Amino acid sequence: MSNSSPKKAPSCPSSSEADLAPLTTRNPLVNPAKGTHRVIVYAAGSRGLINFARPLGIPLYKIGVTSSQDPQRRVEDLRRKGYAALWGRPGQPMDQLTRIPQGHEWCLSPFRMQDLEGALPAGFSLVDGHLEIEVPFKVTVEAIDRAVHALLARRSLEHFLKSDEGQKRLVQAGLDPSGQLLTRYTLMTRIDRISAVEELYLIRPQRDLGKLVRGLSLALAPFMAQGRERA
Repeated sequence: MSNSSPKKAPSCPSSSEADLAPLTTRNPLVNPAKGTHRVIVYAAGSRGLINFARPLGIPLYKIGVTSSQDPQRRVEDLRRKGYAALWGRPGQPMDQLTRIPQGHEWCLSPFRMQDLEGALPAGFSLVDGHLEIEVPFKVTVEAIDRAVHALLARRSLEHFLKSDEGQKRLVQAGLDPSGQLLTRYTLMTRIDRISAVEELYLIRPQRDLGKLVRGLSLALAPFMAQGRERA
C-alpha cells in the first residue's frame, strides 16, 4: 500500500488570477447619445412557399420586422417551427391537413443596393441584405411592425386568397378554397396549437424594393418626426 498522500484537485483561479474579458450588454442597434434605436425590416422565403405559390402564379415572401441584431435568428425560428408548412383549415385535425413539401427550408432573401431607386431616405440604411430604420426610443418595434403590415395589407396572401381571382386560382390548383397556410406550434403544457400565418405578401424583394422603401418612408414619417420634437 502506498504511503503517499492523495493528490489535491486543481483549484479554479480566482477572479484576480483569471484574465477575464470585460462583460458588455451594449446593443449595436441602440444609440443612447442620439436617443434612437434601429428596427430591422427583412424578407425571407422558403422552398415550401415556392411549391405553394407556383401553381397559383404568384410571388410570395415573408416581410418581417424585428429588433434582433441578426434577422438570421428569426429565419432559424421559422425553420424550427415549420412556418407556413401546412395547408388546411385551423380547426381541422392534424391528419387532415396537407403538408407543404420543403416547408421547413427557410432562408433570408436579401435586399440589394442595385435595386434601389435613388438614395435611401434619411434614417434608412441597407445592411447585409436587410433594411435598418432609425427611430426615437419612444417609438416601439411593435408600432413599426403595425405600420409596415398596414402598408402591405393589400398585398397580403390573405387579401389575395379571399378575392375572386384568388378563389379561382385555388380551385384550379386543386386546393381547398377555404384553406389557409398554417403553422403548428408545439407547446410544453398544452395540446399543440395550429394557427393561420400572417406576414406573407405578394411581393418580390428585389424588384419591388424601391416601391417598398418609398412606401415605408411615407408610412413611417410620423414616427421619424417624433425624434425632432425636442429640436
